[in-house]
Amino acid sequence: MSVSDTEKKQNSPRRPERAKDFIVLTFGGAGLLALLIASGALGIVEGLTAAIVLFAGALAYYVGSVPPDPMLDEGAAETAQDNSVDASIRSLVRALPFPAFFISGDNRLEVANQSARDLLRVDRVDGALKSVVIRQPDILTATDRVARTGASERVEFLSGEGEELWLAHLTAGPAPRSVFVVLEDRTAVHRAERARADFLANASHELRTPLTALAGFIETMRGPARNDRDSWDGFLEIMHQQTDRMRHLVADLLSLSRIEFSEHRAPDTVIDLTDVLGQTILSLQPIAAERSVRLVLDGADKPVPITAKWDEIAQVVQNLVSNAVKYSPEGGRVTVTAGTTRAMSTAAREVTSQTPQATRSVLLQPRASAEVPATWLSVQDEGQGVARMHLGRLGERFYRADESRGGEIEGTGLGLAIVKHIMARHRGGLVVASDEGKGAVFGVWLPLADVGDDWPAD
Repeated sequence: MSVSDTEKKQNSPRRPERAKDFIVLTFGGAGLLALLIASGALGIVEGLTAAIVLFAGALAYYVGSVPPDPMLDEGAAETAQDNSVDASIRSLVRALPFPAFFISGDNRLEVANQSARDLLRVDRVDGALKSVVIRQPDILTATDRVARTGASERVEFLSGEGEELWLAHLTAGPAPRSVFVVLEDRTAVHRAERARADFLANASHELRTPLTALAGFIETMRGPARNDRDSWDGFLEIMHQQTDRMRHLVADLLSLSRIEFSEHRAPDTVIDLTDVLGQTILSLQPIAAERSVRLVLDGADKPVPITAKWDEIAQVVQNLVSNAVKYSPEGGRVTVTAGTTRAMSTAAREVTSQTPQATRSVLLQPRASAEVPATWLSVQDEGQGVARMHLGRLGERFYRADESRGGEIEGTGLGLAIVKHIMARHRGGLVVASDEGKGAVFGVWLPLADVGDDWPAD
């Protein structure tokens, strides 16, 4: 017998001996009270009352002084501790803002928060085997290693048909061979890295062409055409065009970078959209006149308050109108139309309502509520339109669809990307509707400013 068992046996209550003590105490007190009553020192009523109190006190002492069973105490303590640990784990997993779940020592999912159940596409876990619920072999293998070694691990895996990147953090739990798993969504970082790589590749490609042309003409002027001064004017004109192309490209890149940097901060200044349209269209009249294109402004006959940055909205109008002018035939017309509606959802339909038969593609969904009052702006040209296959990719950096827009047109391929990011900052939307052979419509819409009585009356 172990020392612990001996101590428990020695400390356990001896009920026969305690019962004997109780009987002796009770009858001794009763005899004393009977002697007092017989001698007249105590009345009968007082004696009976004293006897009842003495009996009740002795009984209370007998029952209340029984020492607890150590074996029962240890079992209850362990059960309470287990329940406390289980409750703590469940509370912790459910409180985490990231998808998380807990795997017990027998390889079952004991608890998972709502985010984890959504990611794993299960309604309940209820102690299901991890191999049934978790469909990522790398995570299953990692949980086995963490359960065996107790060392923390991190595992990356792709989900959502390879479009989402997740990072799993695995840590040993409090119970033997148990594992905590917390999942971190790295999709945004993954897409940003991929976009940066694509951007660098595209930017280097766009810069390589003018740089190659400049280097070739400089080499020609220093070599075979060193003494052919008559051809230099033509060479210099081409070099000037390529230099101008690089200058525009760098300017657009800087503008795009600046807009992206402040895209998360919404503007806080109220401006008049009608004023922006009037001044910007006026500044573009000389460019349209060079191509014999007529600019028509319709619907800008009253103040339209919007919360926006003046120069950025002017850049949106300038980019859309200048594109329409470039892709319009000589003698054509570009129509700029503005309007207001009671809701953003209505503006999304109104902005391309002039061409109901055209193929429509939303390039940017607005962040603002669909129920707030809105204003919209559309720019319609009479060019060749945009082929259906190109519509979804318009607005990507450096993407151009010249084949369906009338051949080789000079540009950096960043104009619509800039418009898209500006409208994202202003919580607006961007849409294109194209009817091949008849023209295209580019439209934007954004919330009206809530100015109350401070805005000039119509």
